[in-house]
Amino acid sequence: MSNPLLNSAASSALISSLDSVSSKKNPFTYSYAQKGSLTSAHVPSHSRSAITSYATSIGFNQNIDFPILKNGILENLFVKIVLTAPAGTHVNASIANLIIESMSLITSGREICSSRPFGRAALTAHKPYHVKRNIEHMMGLQAQRYQPANNIVVAYIPAFFSCFDSPEQMYLSTFVEPLTLRLKMGSANQYSDNNAGGAVNLALTTCEVVQVFRNLSSDAEQKMIMEDYSNSESLVRIQYDLVEENTVKEATANAIDSFTHKFTSNRTCSKIFFALERVAADLAGGQVIASAADGQYGAISRVVVKGNGQTLFDLDGDLFRYALSQDTDSANSMFAVGNQWDNAIHHIGNVYKIDWGMNTDNSHLTNNISLREINDFQLTVFSTATVNQVNYRLRVCMLSPQLEAINSASGKISTSLSS
Repeated sequence: MSNPLLNSAASSALISSLDSVSSKKNPFTYSYAQKGSLTSAHVPSHSRSAITSYATSIGFNQNIDFPILKNGILENLFVKIVLTAPAGTHVNASIANLIIESMSLITSGREICSSRPFGRAALTAHKPYHVKRNIEHMMGLQAQRYQPANNIVVAYIPAFFSCFDSPEQMYLSTFVEPLTLRLKMGSANQYSDNNAGGAVNLALTTCEVVQVFRNLSSDAEQKMIMEDYSNSESLVRIQYDLVEENTVKEATANAIDSFTHKFTSNRTCSKIFFALERVAADLAGGQVIASAADGQYGAISRVVVKGNGQTLFDLDGDLFRYALSQDTDSANSMFAVGNQWDNAIHHIGNVYKIDWGMNTDNSHLTNNISLREINDFQLTVFSTATVNQVNYRLRVCMLSPQLEAINSASGKISTSLSS
């Protein structure tokens, strides 16, 4: 029987191109001197700065733009938001992440990468435990809906863009064409209620971006530009984007039910994250608005993956939770890496992952499949216990590689998504 996963990779022009691209030089690589040379082993002298930038207009239900400063190598972006609530207001346990419906890096009116609430939660869920807990506190995630202390929610949301995964992926902002971070904000009353079923409007008191840069000395920066951009060819490298889909289904009352998502994207992907989310909250007496349950993911008892009329996986959910995360980054590791034993924070718990690659480092994608080359690719999950007759949403997020070219003359950034 033919293997649909291997066949999909063999038939994909993009995967063939990805396999032939070499990573650009990383100026911060610690490398040993060659025998007979006078060069010592070192990381080039450089500085690090963090600069807060502000938008001219902030508010809910709108886009908020922040120009990226021409200040060196862009290392990271963090969005700081402060929400102010009327006294007695209860808010969603994951409100700060959910209220930013999308973050996009834009150049010349084109989006080159983005992140959304589920994608940010999925990447967090599969980071090492201490990193996961750190981001949990940054985002202000809670175990359940709550009344904010002093009626204020403060959070710092990482952008989670591909370009921040490793130094060789970062943009030299002083060379590339101008970049803009665009936030799409949700509604003022989308995730807050008065504990009696009524929505409450919040105030967006603060929305600002912390831009983190690395700065090489002038001669080292010019050397980097000459190495990367001196010839007439574009610098080509591999980034990825987070592509999300979902299917909503009304569950069968008092039964262990199944939920199926048929993929519509024709992208390639290295990882697929998925989670089962209850759409409507379930508290007696109409105490909350329906969105109080958003971002809360439940356990899954069984996972079935099919494509080209074949069953590729039919396994217990716990195998995906505990056993099937790959780890070849640690020398000769025989163990999986994951944090699913800790589900205290439901927004970053019960997020499952199918990993087609051989290591957990997203800056080096070791294998991909092409959904365009697989017919009727679908994921089915089963609830762990009986469910009520309400809607459930099966969320999926694909980590999808793309070729990126930076023009050596103009610094123009373009991406290729062809499968």
